[in-house]
Amino acid sequence: MFKLPSRRPAQGSRLPAVHQLVPRLAWGDAVGNQVRYLQALLRSWGHASEIFAEQWDESCREQARPATLLPRSLSAEELLLVHHSFQSRLVPVLRRTPGRKALVYHNITPARLFEGFDRKVAAACAGARDELLELQPLMERAYAYSGFSAEELRAAEYPAVSVLPFAVDWRAFDVAPDEALKTELEDGCVNILFVGRAVPSKRIDDVMRVFAAYQRLYQPRSRLLITGYLNRETPYGTYLFGVKELLGAERVQLLGRVSAAQLSACYAAATVYLSMSRHEGFGVPLLEAMYRDVPVVAYGAAAVPETMGGAGITPLTDAPEEIAQVLAVLERRPDLRQRILDGQRERLRPLGQETVAEQVREGLRPFLEGQAQARAAASAASVEIVCPTLARWPDAPLSRLGRRLAAALAGSRLLTLHPAPSATPSERREKEGVWRFTPDQPLPRHGQGTLPGSSSLETALRVSRAPVVFLGVEAEVARAALPHVHARAWGVQEAGAPGTPSAEATALGTRLLTLDAAAPEGTVSRLLEGLSHSRSSHARG
Repeated sequence: MFKLPSRRPAQGSRLPAVHQLVPRLAWGDAVGNQVRYLQALLRSWGHASEIFAEQWDESCREQARPATLLPRSLSAEELLLVHHSFQSRLVPVLRRTPGRKALVYHNITPARLFEGFDRKVAAACAGARDELLELQPLMERAYAYSGFSAEELRAAEYPAVSVLPFAVDWRAFDVAPDEALKTELEDGCVNILFVGRAVPSKRIDDVMRVFAAYQRLYQPRSRLLITGYLNRETPYGTYLFGVKELLGAERVQLLGRVSAAQLSACYAAATVYLSMSRHEGFGVPLLEAMYRDVPVVAYGAAAVPETMGGAGITPLTDAPEEIAQVLAVLERRPDLRQRILDGQRERLRPLGQETVAEQVREGLRPFLEGQAQARAAASAASVEIVCPTLARWPDAPLSRLGRRLAAALAGSRLLTLHPAPSATPSERREKEGVWRFTPDQPLPRHGQGTLPGSSSLETALRVSRAPVVFLGVEAEVARAALPHVHARAWGVQEAGAPGTPSAEATALGTRLLTLDAAAPEGTVSRLLEGLSHSRSSHARG
């Protein structure tokens, strides 16, 4: 599949076997593609390498060995790369498996993105995050495919975290288009394209809302093409067809799975590629669209800004009318369109096959060569003060309260959401006594709306053993983390603030306080008194 360097080990050298474990090996899946790529790369360097999996597609049957064989198949001298992105229930197997291990993290979709549509998948996503913490003591190193993912590994206190480049087989996209479909689509309509599975995290319903606004306000002669696996019998599949009917937009085509030639035809006829996905650990389709010379507009959530690398257009709003306006400008400004395409080509320039293979080799070298790495010291904060508003709105009442508490509580740690996306989120750490974590979605403008969650921040709280103070219990960070830290948590809600505290926040009882911005002294005194008792109990424990 990939063209690999032909470098071989020196004559007579003996290299350790390096095997891989993946919960499910599937053909065409992004994780499966990376697993097969790494196997080919490792073998080209002279390492024996097998793929172990709990499940596999029929097309992968010859490539996979049962995961249950790991404990008796590996020796203490062999190495294992453990791929993690979904619940596997393989932690007990790994505990019995000898040899050195490193994690390869593809990120986990937050469970909240499946709530209301698929309880089983939501539960599996939550279980996968539990497993991420359970795997940590077993791993001597950890790798991620984006700085966004690496930030969560560091929050979980994994040792020696680094980022590997994501390898894309560009030749797989060089498929001649289906001429009949291409001719059908090139009928004078503006074609908006999205490619991906119909799952709630991809927010295809928002893609349809943007398109409906674009068609209504700017370009009646337009068409929306949505390709990728779609099961109409699932709650989200049914929901999509309902949204389509409700919006009443014309020429919305839910194509489902298409052949490689049909997909090439869709790209060839596309005016723009539009993504409203709420979660990407990397985002291969964005690069595929760039490779096929289609301008990309992608909502700036999770690792999307990092994947885009400054190319394309990355809106920080999900408002349909605003993004529709961006699509209209792209259509009507050929000069801007050309600048976007030039920038995308530049983004792909350092991602050539041989360059990436060498970068992967350098990234894996410390693990392959057994270089020792001391584990980082666990967080020793006396109190975790969670103030999501602090970095973006430093003068908000809760932000002022956070600074007062941090000044009064020796050894405390002030945690907040970073106000803007970045191409290098893993470089953000402590600054002026404040720890900034990447939010899973862009922060709302002007302080309006519920603040988003942050998988990294939530993970940091779960790993810590200190008391936690949530300044703004209605924020998503508090909703997600409270079930895990409830026994050691305090909460503050602002009087008259929008949003409803979660059931877990309400259950805090006397540990849930209301801040009067005009007279915050009472809240400060009650918190300091309560935390003094909590910290004493924590120290005795």
